[in-house]
Amino acid sequence: MKKVSVIMASYLGMYPGRSSNPEDKFIRAVKSFITQTYQNKELIIVADGCDTTVFLYNNMFQKFPNIKLVVIPKQPIYSGECRNAGLRIADGDIIMYLDNDDVWGKTHMETIVEQFTDDLDMVYYDDYLVMSHDFKQLHKRIVEVRYGSIGTSAISHRNLNDPKYSNIKDWWPSGYGHDWIFITTLIVNGMQFKKLDKTPSYLVCHYGGSQRGDF
Repeated sequence: MKKVSVIMASYLGMYPGRSSNPEDKFIRAVKSFITQTYQNKELIIVADGCDTTVFLYNNMFQKFPNIKLVVIPKQPIYSGECRNAGLRIADGDIIMYLDNDDVWGKTHMETIVEQFTDDLDMVYYDDYLVMSHDFKQLHKRIVEVRYGSIGTSAISHRNLNDPKYSNIKDWWPSGYGHDWIFITTLIVNGMQFKKLDKTPSYLVCHYGGSQRGDF
């Protein structure tokens, strides 16, 4: 059974466009990792200079041997270091990402792994926008490999620590649009990829600012 490493960057302080109740959403996101049907997994939480993240981890999740905490100094907005710090210690075969204000359905990881065949280096997939607080209204978002469409909620890839990928020198860059830059870097460096036929259950709960989606 392939091991999956999940990277979660976490800063729960104030910043423009922050979701409401970030502590509650962080807890909810971590719990959605814990309740996954797929068992061979680890979660790496990267506290971006965030004492609140450290406090919640120490009081709620430190007891889980497959949930790790990495603490780094506060980074500028759109810093790639928040994910690179997690990637550097990840030992799973497959890397996935979970934002700290989003949620996974219970079979999300299992659905991806069962379709991630040995000939692939990366997969991408559609995701869902949550449209109501009871999570009964979901909007399936069709993801394409283009700027403004694909992001971390829609990709999983092989572990870049594998010597096979030593040609990929730069991982997550910093700056606005870094999701797209990272994904195109993987593609132009020869990663074999495809879109999954069966859609997993990544639920995007905060999107477009608090006036559009914040559940």
